[in-house]
Amino acid sequence: MDPSTQVKELIAQVQFQLPHQEKEPLLLEILRSQIVHNMEVSPELQKFYSSLGKQPDHYTALVDIPPLPVSMFKHFDLKTCPVEEIIRTMHSSGTTTSTPSKIYINKETSFRQSRGLMATLKNYLGGKRRPVLILDTENVNKAGASTLTARGAAIRGIAGNFGRTKVYVMDEIEGELYINVERLTQFCDEFAGQEILVSGFTYIVWSRFIQQMQEAKKTLDFPNMKLVHSGGWKKLTAQAVTKDQFSQTVAKIFGTSSANIIDFYGMVEQLGVVFLDCEAGHKHIPDFAEVIIRDIYTMQEQPIGSPGLIEILNIIPSSYPGQAIITEDVGELIGIDDCPCGRKGKYFEFRSRVEKTETRGCGDTFAEKRGDK
Repeated sequence: MDPSTQVKELIAQVQFQLPHQEKEPLLLEILRSQIVHNMEVSPELQKFYSSLGKQPDHYTALVDIPPLPVSMFKHFDLKTCPVEEIIRTMHSSGTTTSTPSKIYINKETSFRQSRGLMATLKNYLGGKRRPVLILDTENVNKAGASTLTARGAAIRGIAGNFGRTKVYVMDEIEGELYINVERLTQFCDEFAGQEILVSGFTYIVWSRFIQQMQEAKKTLDFPNMKLVHSGGWKKLTAQAVTKDQFSQTVAKIFGTSSANIIDFYGMVEQLGVVFLDCEAGHKHIPDFAEVIIRDIYTMQEQPIGSPGLIEILNIIPSSYPGQAIITEDVGELIGIDDCPCGRKGKYFEFRSRVEKTETRGCGDTFAEKRGDK
């Protein structure tokens, strides 16, 4: 079976069913062929993979693949397809530095991202379309835009795949977000008692929507809602806001259980791959992706229970080198194949961001090529 067909089938199947030992060889075969392609079309990637590890033919495990530092997407235009095939450029939020990542998307990658996200979320949310209340402004997700932020992409992916009716409940006034009371009231009147989906950027949910609802001493009545949120935990942690506190407070405002407040971890450099909290509070990895925890100093793979940098591998991208990316986030592998929720494969927890992380030696191969050293 050719790699493209394998990718399509892995993304299309019911997720979280492959045990780790069955999943790794499948992903390794596909990733090996994709990296060979990347090396053929990009001299910079040829130099990177050749300098920092084994040749692809000699990969025997996923850990053998040299991960690309996420910071490289801020400083280099990394493409693995002809420029005329690019239909959209994604941008990260740029909260850690003033320079956002640039991710180039072609039609094939966009299709896979959409299908991958849908397959993952369907496992947690079911396949039913429902009214969506978006705790943001419509400006964040302009239709037809050739560029899109991570915040807008998350909203588009969730609301677009699972929404029957979409209502943006915030207005931007002089750079600040405020609840549009009329739209919120209309949404509540129309969909009271129904199953609804709520989507938002974590920091905005807490600092704008929840804060304004508390100040107005207002609550809602949506016991059958589910809120899917991500992003901005660094700011909330600085304010001493814990995940439990966030979930309990949001649940109280919506009149639901804190189990319906679902945090997910994802990044613009790996769109289509998201890691949602299960019933046991663990983040699971879909069958078309993998996570490796690496020691922050040695880059060796960490065992269960030892924190390190989160590396994300996935088979979705064909327009940029996203097959293996080392993040600037710290996580910890909790277990493999034995989570109480029943989902197979590895499961982990996100711990924190690492300020100004430098993965030793990785960026040098690009800098030397471009003459920046």
